[in-house]
Amino acid sequence: MVLSACESTVNAAWPIATPDAPLLPTRTLSPTSTPIATSTRPSLTRTLMPTLIPTVPASVNGWREVRLGVEVREMFKDPQTKDGRVLVVRIDPGQVDFHVRYQPDQPLRVSDWYSNSQALIVMNSSFFDGANHAVGHIISDGVGDGQWHSQMEGAFYLTAVGAAVWPLQGWQKPPGLEVVESIESFPMLLMPGGLVNSNITDDARAARRTVVAVDRSGKVLFIVTPSSVFTLHGLAIWLANSDLDLDTALNFDGGSSSGLAVWTPTGMWGLDSVNRVPAVITVDIKVLGLIGPDGGERP
Repeated sequence: MVLSACESTVNAAWPIATPDAPLLPTRTLSPTSTPIATSTRPSLTRTLMPTLIPTVPASVNGWREVRLGVEVREMFKDPQTKDGRVLVVRIDPGQVDFHVRYQPDQPLRVSDWYSNSQALIVMNSSFFDGANHAVGHIISDGVGDGQWHSQMEGAFYLTAVGAAVWPLQGWQKPPGLEVVESIESFPMLLMPGGLVNSNITDDARAARRTVVAVDRSGKVLFIVTPSSVFTLHGLAIWLANSDLDLDTALNFDGGSSSGLAVWTPTGMWGLDSVNRVPAVITVDIKVLGLIGPDGGERP
């Protein structure tokens, strides 16, 4: 099994330039999911300009609420020297819907996934092979796919009542974890309780990183680093020592696949992937649906 080469070191950050983002007035944030026609997709110019910070007042600890239930924050590996930028989105699952999107026959850069949809947020997800098929199990729109792989350690689960990040083995999953969609990846960076995964090799291989995490209050965090500043072990230590109050964290495919696009009132914020990726997680306008027997909303 050959994983994507996305974990190779990529030194250049490719921020999404706000002037090239879709004009915000055309992105009606309604409870529908009608895609924007691909013919209107903007042509993105990738530059080394700094990622634009939304013109939304920051809280004392740096969070900027760009929409109800969605906050963004720029952090640093070393806050004293401002070295090693880390882009973080914190999401209240009660205010949005999550989806795993998968199209191995038509992989797209993260910016194009965003431009072709009504999603509030798009982030790249797990590993894939040379034919753009998921490595590890994936469930998208109720359809299972992907390939079993012994290295998979954890999964991002969409359930009838929210979202979770949980190890695949050795831990008892929360009761009532009825999986609707999911995607597996490796390694687990933080085990339940915010414990650093002791099985992560402490090597010197740094790369751009993508992480999905859940904090102790149940909020979901998307975390992306624009440059190659973290090893996996170093990232796990940083996450455990941060003020993000994380309970679990799972590494997703990094390197040239790392990408994050976030809707803000003043434009698209984040970091584009260099590679086209076949699978992403999207955060969408919440659609009220039927109430299931366990009390959770169903689309």
